[in-house]
Amino acid sequence: MEKQVDSRTLMMGKTLYRVIPYVKYEGKNGQTLSSMSKTFFEYLGIADMERIHSQILAWIFSSDCNALSESQKRDLVMNIFKLENVLEIKHILTESQRIDIIIETDSDLIVIENKLKPSQHSNQLERYVELFRKTHKVKPKFYFLTLIDEIVRDPNWKRISYTHIFNALQKIRLSENSHSVILTEYIAYLGKLSGLLIDFQNDSKKYDMVFLDGKKKKADKLNFLYKNEYERFIAENQLETILQKSFLTSLSLRIEKVNTFVTDTRGDALIDFHLKPNIYFGGKRFMTMIQLQNDVIKFAFLVADKYGSSRKDWIQGMIPKMLELSSENTFGYVKCNRPKTKAYISISKKLNRNYWHMNMDELVAFIEQEIDNGNRLTELLESKLN
Repeated sequence: MEKQVDSRTLMMGKTLYRVIPYVKYEGKNGQTLSSMSKTFFEYLGIADMERIHSQILAWIFSSDCNALSESQKRDLVMNIFKLENVLEIKHILTESQRIDIIIETDSDLIVIENKLKPSQHSNQLERYVELFRKTHKVKPKFYFLTLIDEIVRDPNWKRISYTHIFNALQKIRLSENSHSVILTEYIAYLGKLSGLLIDFQNDSKKYDMVFLDGKKKKADKLNFLYKNEYERFIAENQLETILQKSFLTSLSLRIEKVNTFVTDTRGDALIDFHLKPNIYFGGKRFMTMIQLQNDVIKFAFLVADKYGSSRKDWIQGMIPKMLELSSENTFGYVKCNRPKTKAYISISKKLNRNYWHMNMDELVAFIEQEIDNGNRLTELLESKLN
């Protein structure tokens, strides 16, 4: 006889989260299975469609949405954005001046940049701050909306998450009308996203497919037999890369020795650990870094300015020096990866085990040792330039 566990809660540490619709069954030997019905929005495939999420959120706060009363909407604004004394929501705009959502109240101007899956790029956030401060009399409040705990590099912006919005929405008693049906389905969809993220953060070791399937096309996943409904949800919504970035962001928060940067290439997330920033070669400024991606860790030498428009011929003279370094170093970096199209060259080594199978303390200690190794490699490389 199987025991049914609370069908609408999920535990993370000592905090109990309500997740809709999540049903977990526990058998005699501790076996579990998940049964989650697909929501309407899941069928629409909106997981990576930022514009659709922005339009839905704007609709929720607008006067057109009858699922919530006006007082509930004001309370929701104050709850989500940590504001006080909001008496009226005056205007809602989307896709205005390249900003995803703008909410104007009687006392505040709320500017929301929605980054569900992509990362911040270049100085985008700084440009938005400068634009709004020039064009609006009321001092704007800037919010960076993400699925994961991405680090916001501009101090003018406060990060809020989809889980934060889900937790605020699920506490509200909705009106009984057709709009409430739509909003209920959207809350259920956010609940599934939030529940998945919590489960992944609690035990990433069991999610090998997140780290191994990032390059797979959606069509290649259709007939694959996944272990559970969470894995199916990840595959159908192409969430592998963003979950990898979630894990590496958690790692970056533990590293204090150097600056870090989490990004992705061709579906696989990676993390850079910046070492020496100002090394001059051929009249251009270069830098060194340690880079972790998949089952490989690299010591890289690359141009420090305008990497995207750089050319591999800028770095051709470094090939013999990096080949020497790969054969001389005692840290295991034995493979030399020559430049392909950009001013980037590296030496690398394979990991003995998957980095996501390490506990976080072990992984942090490993990375800190590789940072020390990278600093020594930088010294050896600089000696070859003199």
